Amino acid sequence: MSARVIVAAVVFLPLLVGILLLGIAAYRGRWHSWHGNDAFFHWPYTPLAGAWFGASGLLVVLAFAVAAVAPASVVAVLAALAVVPLVISIVVYVHPPRWLLPRYVRWLEGDEETTERPACLEAHRHSRVDAIMRAITFGDRREPGG
Repeated sequence: MSARVIVAAVVFLPLLVGILLLGIAAYRGRWHSWHGNDAFFHWPYTPLAGAWFGASGLLVVLAFAVAAVAPASVVAVLAALAVVPLVISIVVYVHPPRWLLPRYVRWLEGDEETTERPACLEAHRHSRVDAIMRAITFGDRREPGG
């Protein structure tokens, strides 16, 4: 394995893990202040797409990491698997189908099928993740949906 690949993996690995974890926090409702923060996120579903993009990037890094010790077929399978979350991240970024959005997002956007307020909005109202990301993204909005 060349030094370039090692350096690239060390640089991109923490970044991709961070993007993946923030995306998971957005999906689970622990970070819900991103919704409606148009001043920071120019595309409305960027944090949700980040989860899929981070997963795709981690699969690519894994493919490069095992390339030196694994057969080429394993690397090809990992690279092919990385395409699936990449395509999903593009779909979520541009215009996600309703079923791919978290329940609290559908509720905040007025979906008729989601009639009661999701519990995650109350349970994670003062979560650390939401407070930190609210400060980073300048999301000084009030409570979502309220």
